Amino acid sequence: MNLNPFFKCARINKLFRLVYLISGLFILLSLTSCEKKEEETAALKSKFSSTQLTAHFSYDLGPATVDVSSYPLNIQESYKLFLAVCSSCHTSSRPLNSPYIKAYDWKRFIKRMHIKMGTRGYALDPKEEKRIVEFLVYDSKIRKIDKKDEFDAKAQELNKLFEEVSKERDSLKEKETLGLPKKETPYVGVK
Repeated sequence: MNLNPFFKCARINKLFRLVYLISGLFILLSLTSCEKKEEETAALKSKFSSTQLTAHFSYDLGPATVDVSSYPLNIQESYKLFLAVCSSCHTSSRPLNSPYIKAYDWKRFIKRMHIKMGTRGYALDPKEEKRIVEFLVYDSKIRKIDKKDEFDAKAQELNKLFEEVSKERDSLKEKETLGLPKKETPYVGVK
């Protein structure tokens, strides 16, 4: 088999490209694993869990379930639907611990949330919406209206916790970005 130098050179170039590609992938994987370790280390340095640190509202920090054993059977079934549907996008603790109690508010939020779900390919049928609103209104009456003092005390506790979590999250972000160069903004001229 007679190979001229051009073919030998092409084969060597191919080999070098393969080695460079594998080296590049190895370096990329090494860097991403370091980032994950740094995130885990940052979470370990915090007194709060990663779930708490990612909370958007104080309501997210409250309990994610409710004891519905004393609720009527149809409400218990609606609760299961609520957990399945609503926790697909956010924590179930968000609506359970929010201050909303009126059917009007719940309907408005359910509509808005399910418009978002529709963009993700899931459409909630009106009967399911009605069942979820029915559960939220009933649960609000039992836990938020009938036991108002208890619910308000828990809400104040969650607000204080959220303030602490927010301060911790800001502190961690500040530590992460401490050595990074500042982003330059483009000059837009004087108007």
